Amino acid sequence: MNNSQKSKNKMRLTLSQTLTIIGIVISIWFLSEFSDMMQTSQTIRTQEKQLLATVTALNNQQYHLRMTQDYISSDAYVERALRTELKYGMPNETHIVIITPVAPISNTMSSNMADSLEPEKPYWMVWKDLFFAPND
Repeated sequence: MNNSQKSKNKMRLTLSQTLTIIGIVISIWFLSEFSDMMQTSQTIRTQEKQLLATVTALNNQQYHLRMTQDYISSDAYVERALRTELKYGMPNETHIVIITPVAPISNTMSSNMADSLEPEKPYWMVWKDLFFAPND
């Protein structure tokens, strides 16, 4: 019976050992939760940076659209549109329109080009000439 008591004593945990095991388990649980919170925090920071970049880009686009709207509603845009698209001008201005003639195409040139081009041979004829008639 002495052997059984020794084995019971070996298996028995003391209060300090039990508290140490509980403390280690709780510490591991807290570290796991802290790790999850850090990962969530990192994800939120990444999304915040993406949203901030999107907001900045949209603010720049809004600024450029407002500048374009202001320019289109101004007299300078109307004057430029009248001058370039409708070819209007101010009184006492003279407009010059340059018309370039179309260059004539000579028939002799096109017939010379047609003579210089050979009709395409089928591939089997090209291979036959390469192998069987190399001196031609």
